[in-house]
Amino acid sequence: MAPDPKALSSFNETATRRHLLKGAAALGLAATGLPAGGFAPAVAAPARQNDAKTLTIAANGTPTNLDPHSSYDYRSTLAIRGPYEGLIALDGGAMDKYVGVVAESWSANDDKSVWTFKIRPDITFQDGSACDAEACRLSFERFLTLGLGPVNVIGRFVADPGQITAPDATTLVFDLGKPQPSFELAMSSQYGPLIVNAKAAKAHEDNGDWGNAWAETNSEGLGTGPYTITSFEPGSSLTQARFENYWQGWEGSEFDQIIVRVVEEDATRRQLIEQGTVDIVDTLTPEALQALEQNPDVVVDASFNTEIYYMTMTVGGPLETPEARQAMCAAFPYDDVITGVFKGYAKRAIGPVAELCRGFAPGTPVFQTDLDKAKELFAKAGVSEGTTISLMQESGDENLKSTTQLFQANLAKIGITLDIQTVDFGTTSAMFYGDAPVEERPGVQPNFWWPDYDDAYNHLYPQVACASWGSKGSNAGYYCNKQVDADLATARDATDDASYMSALADAQKILSVDDPASIYYMQPKWTTILRKDIDGFVFNPIYQGTYDFYQLRRKT
Repeated sequence: MAPDPKALSSFNETATRRHLLKGAAALGLAATGLPAGGFAPAVAAPARQNDAKTLTIAANGTPTNLDPHSSYDYRSTLAIRGPYEGLIALDGGAMDKYVGVVAESWSANDDKSVWTFKIRPDITFQDGSACDAEACRLSFERFLTLGLGPVNVIGRFVADPGQITAPDATTLVFDLGKPQPSFELAMSSQYGPLIVNAKAAKAHEDNGDWGNAWAETNSEGLGTGPYTITSFEPGSSLTQARFENYWQGWEGSEFDQIIVRVVEEDATRRQLIEQGTVDIVDTLTPEALQALEQNPDVVVDASFNTEIYYMTMTVGGPLETPEARQAMCAAFPYDDVITGVFKGYAKRAIGPVAELCRGFAPGTPVFQTDLDKAKELFAKAGVSEGTTISLMQESGDENLKSTTQLFQANLAKIGITLDIQTVDFGTTSAMFYGDAPVEERPGVQPNFWWPDYDDAYNHLYPQVACASWGSKGSNAGYYCNKQVDADLATARDATDDASYMSALADAQKILSVDDPASIYYMQPKWTTILRKDIDGFVFNPIYQGTYDFYQLRRKT
């Protein structure tokens, strides 16, 4: 879950997926006649979607990188799911069932140290070249050799591309060297292990980059998927057209064209979905969602998932000690935020891992709002009344603004000043994923995160491991707890559920109450709003924010 240093040169590629990558909303606003500042209800209504075979999505962030071997943000993955496919994928809304995609079948040996995938015969890339086992092997060699973005999704299991072989045209073998029961989970991820036509990409190579720079904005001939990207203007729009020779074929009811328009403002996207100008939007404000649920022309899907909202605390300055960070946890207004700000579209987080995620420990203790306890803990930590703690947040998020103001008010009641610094997205991301020293970092940084695949180790490691500080991950608070690191190592190498669960339960307890890394306050619902004539949508708690375009239809 990380950013891409090439797409965002000041951020590390291994840590920004969970942070929304935003871009200019020029196209979306221009098309509606709305000013760049936001919603203007007096403007004449734009035309409805008048092409039944075109699906239009209004996204509040832009795709930034079309190469699945370096991209690590979910808005890019939204686009990538058109031209690219993996060996396997999650089955519909399931988190523990799989379907073959490029691979028609797969199996493991008894101890799950060797995994064998049978590649579909006669499947081709969009340039017509064979996507056989050797092409798939070369794709994974490219992925691992580049070492960018989501590489640890597979790099956790495969240290050397030489562990991957193609003994014949339809057989791909991963010899992992030790039992790896979670490998199947990782292979279903939409972040990283997608099959790229590495030979075609290499034709555009620059300084040994396997064509990565070119593939960040081009996908011609590189995938096996149902759609080809025909135009891409970062910050504005992306268009895909169906690939007529797609290996699964076409029934005729599928969409001919997919358009992603970047429209940042919530109010504008709400207007577009209400008027039928676009077919899908997501993540609107709770007030907008409540209104839209009464609108017979749209369908609102609000589903819990694997995402956690949290406030990272910097282990330094006034928050250096566990007691000071415990005090912050006790001062946080959990119920006021969940009921007052998010209006029922969220529930309390039970520690750092979402309830739906494999490895979640239901017995994890949590803090409740208790200002007397918070004051006592601050005193124990030597943090006196009148102390100022800084918080840096991104502008434009009204829910976050309300959340931090409530937190600020609670802290003020016990003599602590929360200095809220509101800056642009680039500044927050550069700080969160950069290498600024502890003394230059804000005391608190809000963020959100969900795993690349259904695994609490994968969820926690980039956030809290000692090796994940700054640009090496998403450990923005420079947290380091040796026991948590040991627990994560145990979970990573566990070959049985009991060892895996026990290690993760201990880590979650430490992170939640004993030595808090963050204030883990909320499990949000992911909300998707669709026009009522859109059929085939299935929400998956791991694939949130993306769509299986091939399955979507317009009802007649």
